[in-house]
Amino acid sequence: MPLLALPNELLLVIAEALDSQNSINALARANRRCWSLLNSFLYAYNVQHHNGDALHWAAKHGRLQTARESLRQGAHVESIEFDLRPLSQAARSGHADIAALLVAHGADIYAKKHRSSANAISIAAHGNKTSVLRVLLDHGVDPNFQCPNEDRLLHVTAQRSTQSRLAMAKLLVEKGADLETLSHLSETALQTACKDGSPEVVCYFVESGADLDKRSREGRTLLHLAAYKGNLEAIGQLLAKGVDMESRDNEGHTPFHLACYNGQLEVAMLLLDHGANIEAKSYKRHTPLLMAVLWETTVYVGVDSKHIGITSFLLERGANPNEPNDSGIAPLHIAVAKGDALCKMLLQHGADPDSRTETGSTPLHKIASGGSIESARHLLQRGADVQPKDADGNTPLHLAVGKYDSALVRLLLEAGADRLVKNNQGRLPIHLAKENAVGTPLAKRFRTEEVMDLLEDLPKGSK
Repeated sequence: MPLLALPNELLLVIAEALDSQNSINALARANRRCWSLLNSFLYAYNVQHHNGDALHWAAKHGRLQTARESLRQGAHVESIEFDLRPLSQAARSGHADIAALLVAHGADIYAKKHRSSANAISIAAHGNKTSVLRVLLDHGVDPNFQCPNEDRLLHVTAQRSTQSRLAMAKLLVEKGADLETLSHLSETALQTACKDGSPEVVCYFVESGADLDKRSREGRTLLHLAAYKGNLEAIGQLLAKGVDMESRDNEGHTPFHLACYNGQLEVAMLLLDHGANIEAKSYKRHTPLLMAVLWETTVYVGVDSKHIGITSFLLERGANPNEPNDSGIAPLHIAVAKGDALCKMLLQHGADPDSRTETGSTPLHKIASGGSIESARHLLQRGADVQPKDADGNTPLHLAVGKYDSALVRLLLEAGADRLVKNNQGRLPIHLAKENAVGTPLAKRFRTEEVMDLLEDLPKGSK
């Protein structure tokens, strides 16, 4: 008698004798009769021998009937597979119907992943699964819920994402989320959105009545945050609402300062076109140009850097290259540290090559303390004094010797630097070179000897 012609009772006996789920599944798929007879048995076997992993598969792939049958045969709604419970898997995959089924069967909405603090709520929010989040909210989740070790749901919608989270933001607000609730960074959702969010979310929060005057812990307004991060769309909406463009943070920086400090050229152009003060000074008298140069020399990547672009833009729009801060530091003092292109640009726009800080240092002193030799050449070509003294009486030659910088020592001497100029302690550059030679590591000994060779040709009687 053919196998498939056997009575149901014998087919069940055969199925019970099979020792693998795959074998039972193959028998069940032999024809419709076998499927109808053995389908429930197959799910029961899965629950008994495979921890009901069919429920996880259904949650991942959105197979509602599979999930129902698995639960009917006793699959545990809180079973864990690959660190996920079925509800968390449904949330990750975005299957709202599966999520609703699991919650109806008693799944714990707040249960965390096995090895982390994430739960179905935070997974749905971060995954932008609005339909799943709606199910969870409909089953009692507070729209102001704070994700474990993370932000509140509304702040998640305000964060940067490859997909718009506008629908989720609208859902949460409609369900009663508080627009002014603070994150772990003490930010409102609108503050977060101005830094990182999509323009649609920013616009929605603004139109929904979010506080436009809220400041961060650093005293920064929404416009400060958007300007620093380069969120042009948010800036446009804020300007249209009439926010104060010259507002100051705790350090006296305007939004224009922060745009320049972070190399946001398009933002700087937009703000300046709307009347931003190009010579605004912070409480330490930092100008936007000084901020741009400071940032440029911190992250310098090449002549074509966008940050050189913003420095060039400011100079072309008339920024004063000689305006110092409260320590007397002008943009050129900072620029000479790394970028010869930046130094050259400032000099071409009228920067004073002999400007002094409050300690008497000129840009050439700064280079001698550690900077670009090409910048030194630019300064000397522009007529910089080759041997100015700082407050300690040191000339650039003294400082170059102290840094074992034979190339700069040679350049300064060729430009006319005097070997016999003493500092306030009565030391000549050669004295400093000899002091450096004592205990000099082997790696620096050759450089020290080079410097001494350049300086030792002294007139008779020098000490």
